[in-house]
Amino acid sequence: MGRIRKFFAGGITPQGFYSFFDQIVSGMPYRVYILKGGPGTGKSTLMTKIAEHLHALGYDIEQFHCSSDADSLDGVAIPALKAAIVDGTAPHIIEPQYPGCVERMINLGEFWDVDQVTSRRQQIIELTNENKACYPRAYRYLRAAKELYDDTSEINKSCMDFAQVNQVIKNLIDEIFANKEDRSRLGSIRRLFASAYTPQGTVNELHSIMEDFPTQFIIKGEPGAGRDLVTQRIADYAVVKGYDVEAYHCPLDPSRIDHLALPQLGTAIISSYPPHIYEKSSAEVINLNDFLDHYQRSHYQHTLHKNLVLFEELVNLALRQLRRAKSTHDDLELNYVRYMDFSRFEQLKEEIIADILADPNK
Repeated sequence: MGRIRKFFAGGITPQGFYSFFDQIVSGMPYRVYILKGGPGTGKSTLMTKIAEHLHALGYDIEQFHCSSDADSLDGVAIPALKAAIVDGTAPHIIEPQYPGCVERMINLGEFWDVDQVTSRRQQIIELTNENKACYPRAYRYLRAAKELYDDTSEINKSCMDFAQVNQVIKNLIDEIFANKEDRSRLGSIRRLFASAYTPQGTVNELHSIMEDFPTQFIIKGEPGAGRDLVTQRIADYAVVKGYDVEAYHCPLDPSRIDHLALPQLGTAIISSYPPHIYEKSSAEVINLNDFLDHYQRSHYQHTLHKNLVLFEELVNLALRQLRRAKSTHDDLELNYVRYMDFSRFEQLKEEIIADILADPNK
């Protein structure tokens, strides 16, 4: 069997829903199947079944989980076949660039009994509106949490010896790129999330993503200690040297890179700090807290403690809203799923699998 790597292509963030859906297929794809249809139409189930079938045939699979429900899928990619199946409904709207020849639109809403669905009109409208109201509140809680995180970061920065951090970065670059020639091109960057705020809590898929990289560096340190400085500098250097980068962004601040993978070098740089704790016995651990002036930082002990307590409370309030949203979404699905003709799903699944496996040169 092939391997399965799990990611998030979209995230619940202080900025709202943040999408990297255009990064699901890296490079020019041969086939992308964009699934349309409301809740309960079986988009995630269809993707799961296709992924299971192709995985059993020995293909590596990339699964993109849903931040609104970590147990559901937003997309599946099969890198060796340059193919993907993605959920194209809100909030991750995907429009085809090459309709027909690359992207195929599939409307699962055609499998509804329209008359029966229409009879549930009032319940559907009420549940949809209730579901939508949860997300802005979750975003506001996360924005407030980020303000506290940023305050903690600023305190820690004022206590850091960044000359030492810069030396760490230089040493890492020397070690990772030793005897590696420039590749006479710019490398590419693929941007995704390795973790997400979800109704199931704060979920990360780091072990799924990173476990096969033979060389791993785990970067530890408080907020503001420079973990993101390490990842950004190494990413920039790799691109200039011509090496491709997998950049995994922070759901609390999508402008910041939490983790890096350099596939052509077999190297991963992983930021280990709650909620994405990562441990591996063979990894080299670098603790940036070694460069903190702990005496100076002790003057802010009360503020740092209050920031942490309030931060965790605000994140938990955001997660509570996501759980409420999922509960209403589950109820909403019941108003559709009972009126779906799922007998047509098996035929559609087989058609998509056959199309994915077809020779693209024919």
